[in-house]
Amino acid sequence: MAIDIEVMENPLNLSIDDLFIMALRVNKKRGFLFVSKLLGKHLPLLPAQSLLTSGLLAIEYYEQITGESVKEKDPILNGCFSEDPLEIEEAYSRLSSLRLDLPGDPLVIGFAETATSLGHAFFDCIGQAEYIHTTREEINGYKPLLNFKEEHSHAVNQFCYIDEHRIRNDKPIVLIDDEMTTGKTSLNIIRDIHSKFPREQYAVVSILDWRSDENREQFRQLERELGVKIHTTSLLSGHISFSGETIGEAAYDYEPKPREAELHIERFNIESLFTQTPYVNEKDSIPYIKETGRFGISRNDKEDVDASCAKAADYLKQNRIKKKTLCLGTGEMMYLPMKIASLMGDGVLYHSTTRSPILPFEKEGYAIQNGFTFENPEDDAVVHYVYNIPEGEYDELFMFFEKEVSEDALQEIKQLAKDRGIGQLNVVMFSSMERRDDDGQDNG
Repeated sequence: MAIDIEVMENPLNLSIDDLFIMALRVNKKRGFLFVSKLLGKHLPLLPAQSLLTSGLLAIEYYEQITGESVKEKDPILNGCFSEDPLEIEEAYSRLSSLRLDLPGDPLVIGFAETATSLGHAFFDCIGQAEYIHTTREEINGYKPLLNFKEEHSHAVNQFCYIDEHRIRNDKPIVLIDDEMTTGKTSLNIIRDIHSKFPREQYAVVSILDWRSDENREQFRQLERELGVKIHTTSLLSGHISFSGETIGEAAYDYEPKPREAELHIERFNIESLFTQTPYVNEKDSIPYIKETGRFGISRNDKEDVDASCAKAADYLKQNRIKKKTLCLGTGEMMYLPMKIASLMGDGVLYHSTTRSPILPFEKEGYAIQNGFTFENPEDDAVVHYVYNIPEGEYDELFMFFEKEVSEDALQEIKQLAKDRGIGQLNVVMFSSMERRDDDGQDNG
């Protein structure tokens, strides 16, 4: 396989090597993957650096829309790519106080699953915005207002469970994605939104934009067809060409080696700090929580979300017993674990599990050095993957689940921890059936 890259726009003068590294997808529709060094999905990083990336996107978009300059831009940029923890901390402090007021008070929508945290942290920087992320979850008794396809994805169907009052208006809509390769997903959701809740202004904001000339013309065609403006912003844009065969199946083993090793397990229930919603699925009837943004949050919620994350981080930090700590989000549950991890002290790295199968290969310069698979403990019909956990790298793993998970459902994760030489597994949960019962709500 070969990828040729031609850079067209690079507004921050970034190095490609700072942004991504390549890997092979196990997907007949698209055979390659730009593995982001900034996203906190497949590669571990300091969590504040991923939050700073969202800040850079928000600043770049704000400056393009308003024509004004943001004085915090340079220190946030420097902190994002720094190796100095103090410089990163200072940049993150500047970002945390940033508030960019955009015309029209937009609705920000992050794409699941990869851009749920990217979108949420982008929203954090904007004034009177609202935020929601798309999802692949199917909710009992709740018909999604938006339903569209992510055609190249391993899991195609996307839903948006947004209350009508948040979208039946003329506010600009800002779509957040980590990467546009063709832009079809963005066009699909814009068509769906506009058929139900038309407006004049849309935007698509991404770290990378690889649309071809033909793809870009499709955006202009949709603008003419709908009579709208679609603004695009990215940190790097250009053209790519791919040659070689895609991989539909791979004959390799994701399973951890059977190994008897000592593993200490603790459970941390932080549900008292977060808000249960009335929404459940057919699998477990355990409520989803509000603070993820899956059902929508507004600027008025930001202070409460920040406070809840700070309290959770303080509690978990007190229970850290090792120096080298990995915090692992799960699937769409990325932002809250990332935010919490950023406040848990030194020696904490973060990334997340994914639904995407990628070919692991131990070779210098390749993005995915190792990979493991397990049934999602919250839904055993969904397979999750996790990548780049070197053997002996971490002493302690904090694994974050939106919902309570059983001991039996954790067996594969326990084996993974043993295989990687992790002696302490901390399971962190945001919602449980017990609290639903205690609150007097119907258990169904």
